[in-house]
Amino acid sequence: MYFKKDVTIQEKFNKLKIFHNEKVAIIGSNSENYLKLLISLLITGAVAMPLNPKYPISKIYNCLLKTDCNKLIIEENLNINDIKDDISDISGINLIPLGYFDDNFKEINLMELVLQLKAKNINEIINNNATIIFSSGSSGVPKAVLHTIGNHYFSALGSNYNIELKEGDCWLISLPLNHVSGFSTLFKSIISEAKIKVKDKNLSLIEMIKKNNITHISLIPSQLSELIENINNVKILKKLKAILLGGAPTPYFLVEEAKNLNLPVFVSYGSTEMSSQITCTLKNDSLKHLKTSGKLLKYRELKINEEDEILVKGRTLFKGYIDKDKSGKEVLLKPFDRKGWFKTGDLGFIDEEGYLHVLGRKDFMFFYKGEKIFPEEIENALKEIREINDALVISIPEREENQVPVAFIKSKNFNSLDFELIKKILHTKIESYKIPQFFLNWPESYEKELLKPDREGFKNLAIKQLKK
Repeated sequence: MYFKKDVTIQEKFNKLKIFHNEKVAIIGSNSENYLKLLISLLITGAVAMPLNPKYPISKIYNCLLKTDCNKLIIEENLNINDIKDDISDISGINLIPLGYFDDNFKEINLMELVLQLKAKNINEIINNNATIIFSSGSSGVPKAVLHTIGNHYFSALGSNYNIELKEGDCWLISLPLNHVSGFSTLFKSIISEAKIKVKDKNLSLIEMIKKNNITHISLIPSQLSELIENINNVKILKKLKAILLGGAPTPYFLVEEAKNLNLPVFVSYGSTEMSSQITCTLKNDSLKHLKTSGKLLKYRELKINEEDEILVKGRTLFKGYIDKDKSGKEVLLKPFDRKGWFKTGDLGFIDEEGYLHVLGRKDFMFFYKGEKIFPEEIENALKEIREINDALVISIPEREENQVPVAFIKSKNFNSLDFELIKKILHTKIESYKIPQFFLNWPESYEKELLKPDREGFKNLAIKQLKK
């Protein structure tokens, strides 16, 4: 379906039958046009469903099937031409190239669209369905998380109370727009009328910051770790107003280094189900506080149950999971208790000052010789060793009920690492039973774009390698 250049975005949406509450899946890499499309869909009242461009065709199919979504906008430049025919074979699917909207997007800038969305009466649209964002799949198969406009609005409002963002500021989106961490920046901008910029794939993060007067940025810890290896980068990062860390546990050594370099770092804990951030550290927090996950943000509630699991609720809590029942009918699953609490699957505690400490995922925890082991604790200890750039710990079965800790190590000099020395260093940091029994080289095939590693994939790889 082709359109004349003078046809508006709304007219194109009408011809494509993209109306209020219509689900629209999007597959693409981060770009300004992708962000403009997301805002345009929100203005229309459609439900945007950004999908990970790294998903295989089978997973794309399952996402479309699970949500009864028959409209898919796809970026032509992705290396997915080989699957387009397969997608077209899905019954009733309407495949739309993102390029169909290019002429419209050339005529309007990003902030104009942001202001159009802000002009809507929030009280009238607050309960409207806004997005379906698939969870990162930390505990298995990704789930279709349904958010309302209100969820994203109050998530951003609470964040902006903690990290000041005002007109004239500019937040750089470097995290994937199909992930809630990337998407959430949009609503922060809407509320504050600050500018937003999407990272250009042809430029480095530092080049983007320098060329666009960036004041705020969200990063995962590994991104910051790579950036601060260069002293010239540090000089540029110091000029920022905020560096928000999330998406993965922040190693203590990285927090210490960032604090010593006087970087404006904020450490955060969040989830897809809570529309991004739940807790965050405060401006000018001490090193002690930066080693926590921060304090509860406004419009959220949090408590720890008798099993040390973190429970949450509030105005940012998602509407439910979209799924199918046995008859194939779409259903909205609401995994909340009678009082509306949602179990995050994370274990932790709140200290006497009100700061949250996250111990790790409940489903990642395993037992060795009758003792509980949290992989995240071992990973933190390993990442403090200078020669190690990244680490991931999984467990593989041993005799009886024991699970043996195994570490994947990412290092430029893996083959020359002294693992006996590494074990001695670990003895000073963690209990002896937590020290990995095997160290494996980080797989080159691992997708760097993923915010969270595929632990099940790493586990299968470890079992395969250690059987040789």
